[in-house]
Amino acid sequence: MSGTLLSRRDALKLTAATLMAAKVQARAPRKVIVAGAGIGGLSCAWELVRRGHEVTVLEASERTGGHVFTFRDGLDDGLYADAGAEHFTKPGYERYWSYVNEFALPYRYYPRREHVLRWIGGTMHTEEMLADAKVLEGLGLNRREIDYVKVHTFPELAGLYYAPYLDAFHDEYKPFDAGLNHLDQVSTADLFRKDGASAGALAFIGGNGSALQSVWHAAILKLRGVPLFPPKVYRLVGGNQKLPDAFVDRLGARVRLRSPVTRIEHGQTGVRVTCRGDGAPVTHEADYLVCAMSAVMLRQIPVTPAWSEAKAFAVQNVPYYFDSRPIFQSRSKFWSKDRISPNMEFGDRELNHVWSTCEEVETGRGLIVGTSTGPQSPEGALAMYRKRYPGASEDIEKAHVHVWATNPWASACETTAYRPGQLAKFWPALIEPHGRIHFVGAYADNLNWGMEAATRSGYRVSEAIG
Repeated sequence: MSGTLLSRRDALKLTAATLMAAKVQARAPRKVIVAGAGIGGLSCAWELVRRGHEVTVLEASERTGGHVFTFRDGLDDGLYADAGAEHFTKPGYERYWSYVNEFALPYRYYPRREHVLRWIGGTMHTEEMLADAKVLEGLGLNRREIDYVKVHTFPELAGLYYAPYLDAFHDEYKPFDAGLNHLDQVSTADLFRKDGASAGALAFIGGNGSALQSVWHAAILKLRGVPLFPPKVYRLVGGNQKLPDAFVDRLGARVRLRSPVTRIEHGQTGVRVTCRGDGAPVTHEADYLVCAMSAVMLRQIPVTPAWSEAKAFAVQNVPYYFDSRPIFQSRSKFWSKDRISPNMEFGDRELNHVWSTCEEVETGRGLIVGTSTGPQSPEGALAMYRKRYPGASEDIEKAHVHVWATNPWASACETTAYRPGQLAKFWPALIEPHGRIHFVGAYADNLNWGMEAATRSGYRVSEAIG
């Protein structure tokens, strides 16, 4: 009996010792290379550093921040514009907010989603008009849709057709566990049409992408307690680039600029990354690699051994959109004189929508920023604005456009919807680690929400590395 007790005691001691050794090993510093100093890579690097790891960040360009970029050149009186990621929401950006609070970064409520004027069919519609049953009927909405908009808001119209499916999702990272896989074979427009959506409603809420992906994304928001169209948005005072800058200040010499990755080699025990340095290739070896560049950049880099078939398809085919940021400086805040909201949606490629910014800068000048589809010229964007602006006092004196599509290192940011039948080809292959290589960025999370997706993916990868 005593011998049995002794062996049990020894077994318990051995188990405890094994667990302790595992914990010590898990806490042992690892060498990690982070390829890409956008907000995702920087946030991941920061999390790894404070977990005690040895981190090197390789950034291809001459600046950090990636698609988070605050534009100042050519603007007067201290004006600035976020030429990339323009806002964050509450709720909806919890991981991002954690860093804003940690670094005590000042921020402002951003009324860009208030009193939006929308051009529909060439005619301007106010928010009040888009809550009026007669106006909505004239736009082709049916009675059920009109009643829904009267209780909710026009931008939330899609919620009417998402609602029957959302409670089937219980884990936001497992879309195929909801029992709705057949929805991947149809488009969002086809699903809504089947469920009774009018042609008028489909003009606003239909889509050619996978219905399962669309419904899943709406379910993620519900699981997180986030509205489908969050009305409250914010920006950092001085520009959203303040957060990447805060990470860089803390990471210091770990961040190396002008170091584009040219080759990735990996094995069971580590990784080897070759980058282009000043005049000659430079090789770095580490335990792990975090790929924090867009898939557009990643697909151009040779990898040995090659990606698995599933990973290769996901990296090579994930679809992105490429927008530009028009920036208009005016002699005055002319919209106030005209008593017109500066927040407008045009729906034109030359100029999709615009809003005002920099209200806190002490100047009589005004600043309007917006979004265009693909590369656009300042002249084309300004001509479209002047064509649509309904007032008489417009006095824009300077027009700039920051074109992302021509950026050699950070052209792509957020992905677009997957075609029907393709969700399983991208999820979860796109975000899963490949041996000792992990993936971070706006594309590497389950919800394609810019800075939140990037920082969430960065945090998740830091947790996986330990």
